[in-house]
This record gives sequence, C-alpha cells and structure tokens, in this order.
Amino acid sequence: MKLTCVTTPGRGGGYHSPASHLLELEGVRLLLDCPVDLSALAAFAPVPLGADSGDAGKLIRAVPYYWSLAAPAAAKAGGVDAVLVSSATGMLGLPFLTRLPSFANTKVYVTELAARIGKLMMGELVEMHSEFVRYYGPDTDVPPKWMQGEKLHKLLSSLQNIVIEDEGMDLAPLMPLYSAPNIEECMRKTQTVKYGEEVCFNGMLMLKASSSGLELGNCVWSIKGPRASITYLPSTMFVSAHALDCDYNSLKENDVILFSDFSSLNDMDENNENLGENAMLCDDSVLRDGGVDEDEDVQCLSKNDDIAEEIERISFICSCISDAIKSGGSVLIPIGRLGVILLILEHISETLLSSNMKVPIFMISGAAEKIISFTNAVPEWLCKPRQEKVIPSSLWLF
Repeated sequence: MKLTCVTTPGRGGGYHSPASHLLELEGVRLLLDCPVDLSALAAFAPVPLGADSGDAGKLIRAVPYYWSLAAPAAAKAGGVDAVLVSSATGMLGLPFLTRLPSFANTKVYVTELAARIGKLMMGELVEMHSEFVRYYGPDTDVPPKWMQGEKLHKLLSSLQNIVIEDEGMDLAPLMPLYSAPNIEECMRKTQTVKYGEEVCFNGMLMLKASSSGLELGNCVWSIKGPRASITYLPSTMFVSAHALDCDYNSLKENDVILFSDFSSLNDMDENNENLGENAMLCDDSVLRDGGVDEDEDVQCLSKNDDIAEEIERISFICSCISDAIKSGGSVLIPIGRLGVILLILEHISETLLSSNMKVPIFMISGAAEKIISFTNAVPEWLCKPRQEKVIPSSLWLF
C-alpha cells in the first residue's frame, strides 16, 4: 500500500476545503476526493455593477483562474483507476480531471445525493464565472499577463493549502475553469451508490459508502481488498442535527483508518490536539477490541454536544434577525452547507411565527429551488427527527 497526501483541509474546514489523497492498493490507484480551492477568488476583483469600475486596488482585473491540486497530481502519478468522492465539495475539481484524454476510462464513485448537489454547485460556479467572461472577454489558451510578477504572488498568497517557497513553483494546478459540457462529461463517468451498497471494482476491491454525519450525502468509504481493508474517514460528525448519523460500524474490522479532518473528537482524548490537520494513518485496534473501552468510546462519540452548540448559535442568530426586522431592517446570511440552511430556516420560521411577523425569505441562488426540493424528495438521507419534517414551499421566494 502507498499513500500520498495531495492536499490537506484548508482553513474553511473539511467540508468547504476537503483533503485529497492518492492511494495505491492491490495494484489499483485511487484518488480520494478532487476538490477546488476557491480561496483563489479573493485575489480577483468582482465584476463592476456599472460603467464605473472603481478602484480595485491590488486585485486582479481578469477572468479568474482556479487552484486544484488533485487533477495535476493524478496526471503526474500516471493516472488513476477510480475516484472516490466523499462529499459534494469533494467533486468540484472532477471536470478538471475527466476532461483530460488520459482519464477517459476513469470511474468516479459518489453517493446519489452528493452527485446531485455537486452537479448543481459546479453549475453555479460556471454561471458565476460566466459573469467574468462577459465583462473581461473569453478565456484564451495564452497565459494572461497577470500570471507574472506581483499579482501572481498575491493570488498564490491567498490560497489556503499552499505555501509560496519560490517564484519557480509549479503552476500546473492553476487553470481556467471548466465548461458546462465538461460537467456533463464528468457526470457521465460517475456511478452513484446508496449508503451501505457494496460495489466491486476491478474484480478485486469492494467499495462501500456509509454516512459520515457531517452533511447530506457525505460518506465514509470502506475499501476491502484480498489482503487489506481500509476506511477513508473524511470530516465526520457522529451525531448530526440534519444528516444521517455517522455509521460507527463502518469503522470496525479494518486494518487501517485514514482520516484527515475529524469534527467530533472534541472530548475524545486529552491528546486530541496531537492529531493535527494533516492526514494520518490510525491503528484501529481499539475498534477491534470488543471490550468496555469500545462501549465507552461509542458513548463519548455519540454525545450531542455538537448539536446543542450548533442549535445555540442558530438561536442566537435568530434572535438577532428578529431584532433587526423589528427595527425595520433586512438581514443577509451567507451560508455554505445545505444542512445548516435547513436548520436556520426552520428556526427563523419558528421565530417569525412566534413573533407574529410576516417576512419574506429569499434564497439567492440559481439552484435554490432544486436544492431545497432535495429535502422533500430524499428523506432517507436525513436524520430520523428531520425525516418527519419538511420545509413548506410556501415559505420560499426564489
């Protein structure tokens, strides 16, 4: 077995900036997640609303380029046989990979819901990018002038997952965005799976996705070969307020556990800080041991402290929203995770109802209607309490 860490989780955390790894097992090379570091966008000036472009300072006035380490790393390694995707954000860089001729036969495995959400996210990214193209002109095959000197240095400084060592660093991961046809081509290479469904790859490896608890459709991958079994454990929450709880049993009976961003180790161990943010291999003997220690670990990991803290934060936000509305104001809330959107909407609706306030709620997203429809169409991906609740479409203005 050979493991290569392509990129570690960024400052945005394991959901927004997931890690990526190359794993060679039984003669098969697997790419674990293929994300994009969107922090590069901070170096580019936004598209002006009017004729006056204003002062952009040191920001780059051009069509943005995007940083994705996984695709060039996989190409440099000689290609990959398959890609295992653990989340919607973990597939944002896939079109960079699948549009290369050498990856024509690469298979991509992802859960059904993560694939649907990921496709919508990629489509929104392309739509946003098109605004830059309309203003600055179409992309060209010639490297733009800003890719030299101070502005390039500023862009690289804004990235989450790299450290600038010298001016001669490899810029292969910095590339123009893919197109809508590239997304469609990418999705044709995907094979979707359900939680608990086993898939045989190459007649040698058994692959199975289990819920990670962090977000809708996110998964833990179990990889079993003739001589070894591995669990790929991305960002995880053992008890979730919206997604299915993490399947603890998927961690048992494995030779190796690979994890890079563990979200529910708050109270697990006094030495938890020693785990760090980098990917590492974990001896799972404690998970094989059927003794009392295992039961205590399960109880510890299954505490709902994370849920209580999340609900407390959301309740505070709702109280601030209520105060702002009563004062005649409006509220803008930037949100990333779909599960958090559901929680906030539920609590906002209850707060407004209890205060007898009728206020429209807008979701600013071209894919808003489709994304929210998932909560009613795929209840089996939600936690048990959440399966009993739906978000009425009458609350929404898209």
